[in-house]
Formats: sequence, structure tokens, C-alpha cells
Amino acid sequence: MDDILTEVEKNIKRFVVNEFGTNCYIYKDSDTNESIVIDPGGKEKQIIDFIKTNNLTLKYIILTHCHYDHILALDKIIEDFNVPVIIHMDEYQSIMDDAINLSLYFGSPISNKLTNINWLKVKDMDIVKLGNQNIYILHTPGHTKGSICLYIKDKFLFTGDTLFCGSVGRTDFPTGDIEQIDESLKRIIFLPANIIFFPGHGEPCIVGEEKSHNPFLKIL
Repeated sequence: MDDILTEVEKNIKRFVVNEFGTNCYIYKDSDTNESIVIDPGGKEKQIIDFIKTNNLTLKYIILTHCHYDHILALDKIIEDFNVPVIIHMDEYQSIMDDAINLSLYFGSPISNKLTNINWLKVKDMDIVKLGNQNIYILHTPGHTKGSICLYIKDKFLFTGDTLFCGSVGRTDFPTGDIEQIDESLKRIIFLPANIIFFPGHGEPCIVGEEKSHNPFLKIL
């Protein structure tokens, strides 16, 4: 696992960005230095400084879902890098509703900061081009209705809050659905067993190992 991670993580930088332990990732195409930011939930200065220090060309920000802890630094990064923000088409209305994106409950309504963003709304199996790579959008509803995973074919997967090491995403938030997340998880576990996934919270794991060890997957 360590050797595999070392090879894969050459192009992935992880920031744990807030008190919720949310992971923000920067992923770059090594041939072109084009990059994406996934789920900027805080620590905007560190994220911005890393992009500039490493001479990365930020092409997109991608949101796996709408929740407050994954978008808190979005507006600040947009101020520095006026790039499109990718979100699933079913999640756009949710991110603009402070009760659904949960920011209302933390006393920091955020939707008014998101109105001038260049949104790119995607659907299942759309392809996002990053340098010489294809990033496949997998619609994986359940944690929220517009949750997505990002799949770099035969390499790795960013799972947001759909799948964690040893656990899965909650379904008791607005637009969550336990039956939908079960169907989404079935989709993930049929990916190649050697795929490494990078979750929205916690450490990376391997899909094949989760099939054996994750109690929420054993019952599927």
C-alpha cells in the first residue's frame, strides 16, 4: 500500500482544511502542470500559495457535493483564480440553499458569496479534460442527491463523502437517501480492486480491501 500510494500521490496534495477533518485535494497532470482543486473547505491561503509556489495552472475547482465544510474557501480561491467551478446538475440548487448546504446552521450563510461564479453543471459519465487525462464524473447520490466521485480510469478515485475507509457517508442530511447510497456504493465496489480512493474525510484506502473490511459494503 505504501509503495502504491507513493507513486500515486506524486501528483496529489492533500490538505485537511477545517475542524471537521475535511480533505481538500489538489491534483495535477504531470505533463502539463494543469491542476484541479477538489472541495476547498478552508485554508485558502495554503491552497493558493501551493498553486502559485508550484507554478500550477489551475483549470477547475470541482465540488463533490454542496456541504458547507467542503465549500467554505470557495469564494476566496475564486478571487485569486477566476476559474469555472464544476458541480453536478442536481446539486446546483442545493448549494444555493443555505439550509441544504448546512451553512445556515453554523451562522455563516454562504450562498450570497456564490452568485458570480462561472458554474459548469455536469452529469453522470461526463468527462473533464485535465492536460492529457480524462476525469470521469460518476454520479453517486445518497449522501446528497448530486454527490459525485471523480474517477481517473484504472488509477484512482476521489469519493467525497460517499465512501470512507471503513465507513460510508451519512444519509440523514437534506436530500440524503439510504437506498440511493447503497446503489452508488455498488457501483464503486465493481471498479477494479486495485483502485485507490481518496475520501472527503480520513485516509486513502484501496477499493478491493474495502470490499472485505468495510461493514457497510459487506451487506451489499
